[in-house]
Amino acid sequence: IAGLLPLAEGTRLEDSELSLGLFAQDLAQDLPQDESATEYVTNAVREASDPLLTDTAARTVLGTLGLIGEKATRPIGTLSGGEKARVALATFCLTPRNVLLLDEPTNHLDSGAIEALLGALDKYEGAVVVVSHDRPFCEAVRATHVAYVAGGSVKMEERSLRASDWSETDQGHRA
Repeated sequence: IAGLLPLAEGTRLEDSELSLGLFAQDLAQDLPQDESATEYVTNAVREASDPLLTDTAARTVLGTLGLIGEKATRPIGTLSGGEKARVALATFCLTPRNVLLLDEPTNHLDSGAIEALLGALDKYEGAVVVVSHDRPFCEAVRATHVAYVAGGSVKMEERSLRASDWSETDQGHRA
C-alpha cells in the first residue's frame, strides 16, 4: 500500500491528491541518534509540511505523548525504545496527511501514548489503515469499514473492528 516494496504483479495507482503517512513499528529505529527529540520533530515537520512550526509546538505534542521535561531535549540515542516511538509518533501527528497507514502502532507505546493516539485518530477526518495484533486497540479504533484479503482478492465490508461484529468463522478466517 505504501509503495515501499516492488509489486509481484499488477500496477499501483496513486491519486495526485494522495498524501500518505506511514507509522511503522520500526520507524523509531531510523531516527538520528544525535539530535534531540524537539530538534528532530521541529526540523522534520518544517521540511515536510509546516515551515513555521515552533519548538514550543513540537514540545507540546511530545509532552502530550509523554515525552516531557529534559527528555525532550536529550539526544534521541539516549532515549528508550518507547520514548523513540513517541518522537516518531509526534512527527507523524504533526504532518498532515489524508491517508494514514499504521503498522503495529502500539508496539513500544505505553497506555498513555496509546490513549493519545486513539484520541488523535478519533478526531482525524481522513482514511486510516491499521495493521495490528493489539485487539483492544483495534476495538477502540472507530472503524466504519473493514477490508480483508481472502482467496487472492480484497473484500470491503461496512463494520467495525469490535469482536462482536465478527462471527467465530469470520474471526478464524480473517483475523
